[in-house]
Amino acid sequence: MHTTSRVLAIDYGTKRIGLAISDELRMLARPIGFLENTNRLQKEILALIQKEQVGCVIVGLPKTLAGNDSLFTTHVRAFADTLFTKLDAKNIEHYFHDERLTSVMAQTNIAEQGWSKSKREEKYRHDEEAARIILQEFLDGKYKSSGK
Repeated sequence: MHTTSRVLAIDYGTKRIGLAISDELRMLARPIGFLENTNRLQKEILALIQKEQVGCVIVGLPKTLAGNDSLFTTHVRAFADTLFTKLDAKNIEHYFHDERLTSVMAQTNIAEQGWSKSKREEKYRHDEEAARIILQEFLDGKYKSSGK
């Protein structure tokens, strides 16, 4: 796949939405912060997509360890359904990505950074790192294993 658009990953939360974005070659994911979960969220995401020339959006789908939907999964699906309808109108690809254990991985990665306790405990760091992990897993699986 020859593409020069970026991939945006979203780690949906009730208070904050963690964000990560890929490079134009869709190889590396980097955290880019968070958005507050307000009634302006969809509009802010669409503005970010346009600004960053995003051609694909990944939404982390929280499932139970057994692989089933949880009550929170229903909230994420409702958010994503609305967003995906808007993305369809703009011809932007979109996918869910299983985010089981990304919060644990994010916590471990942050702990290994050597940051001060106050810096490690800034909640948005966990949100954006979880989004980065979701995106990197997606990029590694979707584009590398399929030879694209």
